[in-house]
Amino acid sequence: MDFSAEELFEAIDRLVVGLLERAGVETPPVDALYLAREHLGIPVTIRPSRTEGDDRHHSRRRTISAQGGIILTDDMTPTQRHKVAAEGIAQALAPQLCRQLGIPFDPQQKLFLGQVRTLFAPRLLVPTRMFRSAQRECQKDLLALHNVFATASPEMVALRWLDLEEPCVVSIVDDGVVALRRSNCGVSGKQLFPAEQQCHDRIAQLGQPQRLRQMGWTVRGWPLPDRLGQRIVLHSIPDEV
Repeated sequence: MDFSAEELFEAIDRLVVGLLERAGVETPPVDALYLAREHLGIPVTIRPSRTEGDDRHHSRRRTISAQGGIILTDDMTPTQRHKVAAEGIAQALAPQLCRQLGIPFDPQQKLFLGQVRTLFAPRLLVPTRMFRSAQRECQKDLLALHNVFATASPEMVALRWLDLEEPCVVSIVDDGVVALRRSNCGVSGKQLFPAEQQCHDRIAQLGQPQRLRQMGWTVRGWPLPDRLGQRIVLHSIPDEV
């Protein structure tokens, strides 16, 4: 592809801004189901989570039909439904995105279309401009930000920190095991820093958000409610860049 990752991100952001402006959406949360059905005319179908001859896993994966419609299952959470709807919108707008990038649209480019869906959904449900503004108002508090961007999961909101200029590390820890850890500042691997581990342990013990500054890092963490196990999200910022 003859474009950079930054150019792809910027093109998606421009597409999102134009879509929201045309739909008259000025503030979050962004209702992707409304945008799909009422603004773009994309059919949305809700099916039972299990049908005869179709296992549960397969039925949940079949979220975009060959005819361009969006298929949901009745056991999806609201945030899962909005994510699938956002991915369906990405699929519908992929030709327009390709025109912005100056490349031909090829519906057989499954890898590229999958990448577009993955990048588009969080940028629609947590639009960059709105996220920057909410960052200041919510003082980088994940639970407050999730209240603002209620159609996105808290994990999706947290990972949007990686798309901003400020260097950071975002970790998701399930029952003491690091399930996901990403950074935009060169940090790699799933091993938590001592400051992160200490912040995590405090949250695990107290069940409340914590903030810790230690050994060159400022770490904030939040326990996520309504989980079968204990899920903790950590946001770590280096004191010096």
